[in-house]
Amino acid sequence: MEDLKGRNGIVCAGSTGIGKGIISVLAKYGANITTFSRKKEKIDNLKAEILEKTGTEINAITADLSRKDDLIRVIDSAHDKYGKIDFLVMNYGDPRVDPFMELTNSDWDYNIEMLLKSTIRMSEMCAEDMIKSRYGRIVYVTSMTTKNPLQNFAISNSLRSAVVALGKTLSIELGKYNITVNSISQGYFYTQRLQNIIEKNANSSGKTVAEVEKDLKSEIPLGRFGMPEEIGNLVTFLCSGLASYISGTNIQIDGGAVKSI
Repeated sequence: MEDLKGRNGIVCAGSTGIGKGIISVLAKYGANITTFSRKKEKIDNLKAEILEKTGTEINAITADLSRKDDLIRVIDSAHDKYGKIDFLVMNYGDPRVDPFMELTNSDWDYNIEMLLKSTIRMSEMCAEDMIKSRYGRIVYVTSMTTKNPLQNFAISNSLRSAVVALGKTLSIELGKYNITVNSISQGYFYTQRLQNIIEKNANSSGKTVAEVEKDLKSEIPLGRFGMPEEIGNLVTFLCSGLASYISGTNIQIDGGAVKSI
């Protein structure tokens, strides 16, 4: 994966959790990264931590994934800093987890902008550079809910599945330009998002946090939660020359949690 050195990429929503894990691995291999978050403090902390850990200085700005004008600003910042975009990693914020009948129109409107429309906008803008270069990598970070829909995850179940379908379509249309498009369906990874879900499940079920965590781990053949850097390893591989003939696929990374073929 040494061919990533000097390649220019965008990782969306990168300040914490999965996004941070992805950036830490890409930066280790010398990729030039532009990322963003809504909160300046988080983005500043990320920039300092990545520099300390890897020696790579990333381009980190404040922007909102759900706002079209902010995404245009992200693209402009990447162009100003690095000239062109070689790869795009679509990572996302956290959609609401609640029963379908409790979701509001505002919940759906916001998450359609944040999950689906952001993917359309960023893919279109980044693909323009990739088509000119006759080279590109696009990776969508989705969820195991695309393979195994979960109760109370109506937003994630539906919109992330749409993202996977879009990736398959783009892999067909953009392949002639030497652009690969793939998605990954992650399982249970040790992040604040997972901790929040565990606590919510504990409160609603009357179980302790430890009991809910044990129950979740019992569903995973490897018997543990994943770490964000493990997703970073997969994304980095898909962005590298080692994955030059992998396109149009959705890869599970879940410790074996999804049992269907």
